[in-house]
Amino acid sequence: MSIQIVVIFDVLPERLGTAVSAFRELAARTIEEQGALRFDAFLSAEHADTVVLVEEWADQYAIDQHMKEACVREFLSQVEGCFRSDPTVHRLSPLSA
Repeated sequence: MSIQIVVIFDVLPERLGTAVSAFRELAARTIEEQGALRFDAFLSAEHADTVVLVEEWADQYAIDQHMKEACVREFLSQVEGCFRSDPTVHRLSPLSA
């Protein structure tokens, strides 16, 4: 079974443009990685300055490899100081499990 994750970022309003650009680049590069089944970035329609990542990975190994990629290091460098707080990470489990 694949691993699904939702990550919510509270972005400083004055840094939203920088963050959105960095998320777009990260999403475009990540989806090309082996084991990345979905990696989409969204702006929340209900909460201003909130970016939501919706991810699906083949397995934990794919996630571990992703975290070692240059694009992740570049992303983290680009968004340094963009967030009000640490992101909220939701690793999802089906209700049927």
